[in-house]
Amino acid sequence: MSKRKLLVILVLLLAASGLFFLLRRGGTGTAWNVLIITLDTTRADHIGAYGYKTAQTPNIDLLASQGIRFDNGYAPVPLTLPSHSALFTGRYPIANNVRNNGSYFLPENEVTLAEVLKDRGYDTRAVISSFVLLSKFGVNQGFSLYDDSLDTHEMIRNYKSEIPAELVHEKFSAWLGQNNKPFFYWLHFYDPHTPYRPPLEFAKRFPQGSKGLYDGEIAYTDVWVGRVIEDLRRRGLLEHTLVIIAGDHGEAFGEHVEQGHGIFCYEEALRVPLIFYAPKLFGKARTAAARVGLVDVMPTVLDLFGFEIPRAVQGRSFRSLLKGGSEKEERTFYFESLYGREEMNWAPLTGLLHRNYKYISLPDPELYDLDADRSEKQNLLLRKNIVARDMDKRLAKFIVDHSQSSGETRRELSAGDKEQLQALGYISAFSSQAAAALDPKQGVLIDARLKEISQLLSQKKTAAAESGLLQLLAENPGLKMPHVFNLQYKIYMSKRNFNAALNILKQAIDTFPDVENFKQTLALSLFDMKIYDKAEKRCREILDKNPRNTRATILLGEIREKQNRPAAAAEYFAQALGIEPQNVSLRIKYAELLITIKKYEQAVEAYNQLLENEEASGQPELLLKVALLNTRYGSLADAEQMLARAAAIKPEGKFFFNYALVLARNGKLEQALANMET
Repeated sequence: MSKRKLLVILVLLLAASGLFFLLRRGGTGTAWNVLIITLDTTRADHIGAYGYKTAQTPNIDLLASQGIRFDNGYAPVPLTLPSHSALFTGRYPIANNVRNNGSYFLPENEVTLAEVLKDRGYDTRAVISSFVLLSKFGVNQGFSLYDDSLDTHEMIRNYKSEIPAELVHEKFSAWLGQNNKPFFYWLHFYDPHTPYRPPLEFAKRFPQGSKGLYDGEIAYTDVWVGRVIEDLRRRGLLEHTLVIIAGDHGEAFGEHVEQGHGIFCYEEALRVPLIFYAPKLFGKARTAAARVGLVDVMPTVLDLFGFEIPRAVQGRSFRSLLKGGSEKEERTFYFESLYGREEMNWAPLTGLLHRNYKYISLPDPELYDLDADRSEKQNLLLRKNIVARDMDKRLAKFIVDHSQSSGETRRELSAGDKEQLQALGYISAFSSQAAAALDPKQGVLIDARLKEISQLLSQKKTAAAESGLLQLLAENPGLKMPHVFNLQYKIYMSKRNFNAALNILKQAIDTFPDVENFKQTLALSLFDMKIYDKAEKRCREILDKNPRNTRATILLGEIREKQNRPAAAAEYFAQALGIEPQNVSLRIKYAELLITIKKYEQAVEAYNQLLENEEASGQPELLLKVALLNTRYGSLADAEQMLARAAAIKPEGKFFFNYALVLARNGKLEQALANMET
């Protein structure tokens, strides 16, 4: 066989194994790692590298100065779960059907970046720091290890459940270097999200007020981003790791009335930091002005490594921009927020970025020229009405084309398409239907008053809150918002008018059948009133529509406990653990129920699994409890290890005493005597 034929065969073999890219593009034959760091609620213009003069983000700035910084990176949604779902699937919310936090989950048939890289031999791991990204919401797909343990003291986790950046780094550092495989790691830092509570030393660095505290949270997060990078450098991994820094969405501070995020899609909510760092891959550092989106990240990573991009991916690789080139075809970006529709009963918000124009479809539509008006203060709808109507048509077509996986690119909208558009949340701003829904620009003013009323309730000023709500309803006849029902319920509860409170919840469920929170609150209220049969009925209604609702599953278990049926209760807690496997408090409860029904071996297994959690294994009282259980129904060797750890953490008599007893039972008499004397 000729040398030429041998070379061709070798190249084909290398390509099939994925090594050809490493030799051809990496230059050293060393596999490239991928680290994606997502910064929750972080707007681009509050990072030093993006021109924010008072920022204290030296570590992110350094990556930007030595990597590729995208000046115009966009999130498709100003919400955490939908934005991450788009990032990791390369597909818009209208396609992957993750439109809001909490009430959606990523379908199993969606292909994620983690799944593709895992199939290519990568070690895939993630640490997330917020409830909204728990594995039950589907973004864990493809990760061999998905650490969503959060606060071990909570059995009922909610939107307040989170962990700080320091703990995210600690978990990452413990993994690093555990095996020789190339890795894909994702670290999620939630700290910049409300409530803004930076450590005092960071809070002191900035002016008082919410914006200063927000900047303090970003500065604190930056420190731990720096520690992550230093860990990679110290272990010799940084020079062969593609590091991607991405904000999932921004944060508003009243630029367009909104405080926070979720309602509007102005620049402060959608424009996010996006940095690619890998000097050996990209060579010269540069700033890219072209508009790119989070939806483009997945195909770009796969393209860089020579891996096939799944056909259903809707984003477009910007590899040429990373290499300093340009693009012939202009990018068009879709964005949306259904938060107003689903949480407030307002008009849905959809929109499009095309060339220099940004079009927002609402009952009162908006058109901005971002090149001339970055702060979006001049609505050009009347002056450029033809452009606005063209953008509205483009938006409608974009939604139809991208909500289907058929790959079709051009066709006229049919009557069925128009029905589908409404189902997907699009109502043309130029149609008669648009006027029927409340524009969020008006709704946000009402919401501000509702928040003031809520504040009065939290201060136990029930009469003032009730008066304020009645006045608001008189000024806005026919106003129906979930928040209104919620306040009415709380007012009646504070007045101990329980029947009226239950009736309000039933009205809310009839008016907003898709708002799960009302059904859950009603079930909990019935449980507290010891009306267990009706509470159970409401739980089952919730689970019929959403089998991943942990709270309803746990409540069924609690009902069985009240009915003195511990075996049935244990079954429900086991189901809940199937939804939230890293919920430590839930596992403890399950293990305790197993002891109650005398299933000791299963209890030992449940407790031993619990101690695989790093934080749980650091609790000496828990270690003692599990060790004693192991001495009777499990492994004496395991019990010895647990008690040794407990005594090391908390050197007190009872730990040494029990440790000595187990040592003696294991035949280690001298060690036992030594510990008895401690």
